[in-house]
Amino acid sequence: MAVLDRAELAQMSVIGSMLIDERCIPLVLSKLAPEDFADGTCRATFSAIRKLAAEGRLADPVTVVDAMRGGDRYVGWVREAMECTPTAANVGEYIPMVREHAARKRVLELAEKLPEAADHAQLEMLVRQMISAVSVTDRTPMMTGPERTADFHERMRSEEKPEYLPWGIPTADRCVYAELGDMILLGGYASSGKTLLSIAMATVQAKAGYRVGYYSLETSPEKMTDRQISALSGVPLWKIKRRKFSEEEWSRFAQAENFAAVQAPFDVIDASGLTADDIAAHAIGHGYQVIYVDYVQNLQSPGIRASEGYARVTAISQTLKTFSRNTKTAVVALAQLSRPGKNEPYAPTMHSFKESGQLEQDADAAFLVYPIDKNDTGSNRMFCVAKNKEGWRPNPVELAFHGETQTMVELEPKEDHSVAAELSAQGRAIRQRNRAMAHQMQFQEMRGGDEDNPFV
Repeated sequence: MAVLDRAELAQMSVIGSMLIDERCIPLVLSKLAPEDFADGTCRATFSAIRKLAAEGRLADPVTVVDAMRGGDRYVGWVREAMECTPTAANVGEYIPMVREHAARKRVLELAEKLPEAADHAQLEMLVRQMISAVSVTDRTPMMTGPERTADFHERMRSEEKPEYLPWGIPTADRCVYAELGDMILLGGYASSGKTLLSIAMATVQAKAGYRVGYYSLETSPEKMTDRQISALSGVPLWKIKRRKFSEEEWSRFAQAENFAAVQAPFDVIDASGLTADDIAAHAIGHGYQVIYVDYVQNLQSPGIRASEGYARVTAISQTLKTFSRNTKTAVVALAQLSRPGKNEPYAPTMHSFKESGQLEQDADAAFLVYPIDKNDTGSNRMFCVAKNKEGWRPNPVELAFHGETQTMVELEPKEDHSVAAELSAQGRAIRQRNRAMAHQMQFQEMRGGDEDNPFV
């Protein structure tokens, strides 16, 4: 038998423990993955055992060799693995050794790439990956029932209150409990005001202290700034475009510029030509907590043709979702909605997102914005919380749209004294009463003169 080094012996001993005592298999499968085995034969054997276990089949030396489909060439190796493992009792000691070796190997591989880094952002991404590789923790974090309830109790008693992303729209602020690490969609038809609304949202979040990066694939940073300053100063956008303003408006510019630069600063990145992976790397390098992508259908996707819209948007959505979850970065993805067909309702739904159902599946929350009058792009907008995993979905609300000053403001709902509103209120009261009576029998006396008494 060849002389094995410490790492090779640990890997072989883990495999040997699984082969001589099947009780070790659940523990090892919960702690290790195929990529933890640097040795190719160990990796192949582990994968075969995992496959057999997933299928509910016995994993002994005979079935494992058969599952590896290597004929007799693995028989000697499997025998050697069992012979070098006198007892399976120490498998718990071998597992950390295997993981530590895999982490060291991964760090060294990443270190070799450092000289090839194209820029500072890529360099910082590699360093972060190295730090992550060094942190040898369970691949599948879990909490037991007692641990979960104890954690819940401590969180409820803590004086530190949770923080949720602000949106600047009262209805969304009341019901959408979005946090860092969530993916939020903002969908709208073409020219519906998605960018305008997202600039306002980014400003509110930056003012709240979040580090925000706005990746624009359609609008230049200069034009984005024009829109933001118009909204903050109240000076019409056309005046900014034509450079026609008064001294008083200059003063308002100064206040708006200070607010945008000091009180609510966020970065605007010209993202034309970038991929979802490019954006993820850049965002990691700059430490953004919230990023906006305007809009996802314009992102590049190497290896997937532009004509393959469904596959392309699916891959982009999955990349952004994985990035947001793994780095605790909130991703607000703007998306173009499909125009309704001739006989379809004008108001959009989650099914209106173009090309891919993956977007609606990956989103933790989704907002929809669209003009009230489909024939008038200057009409007020409707704002709808179309998906909300952590809260409730309120009725759509109306936003006053001021195109001149690039603002949208939620309107107070108007009192409705119509017959339809009265009937709707009565219907709600009846449903509430029926729900209350659902699990109990109630009796009501019907007097002789009651017009509802069928016996009169």
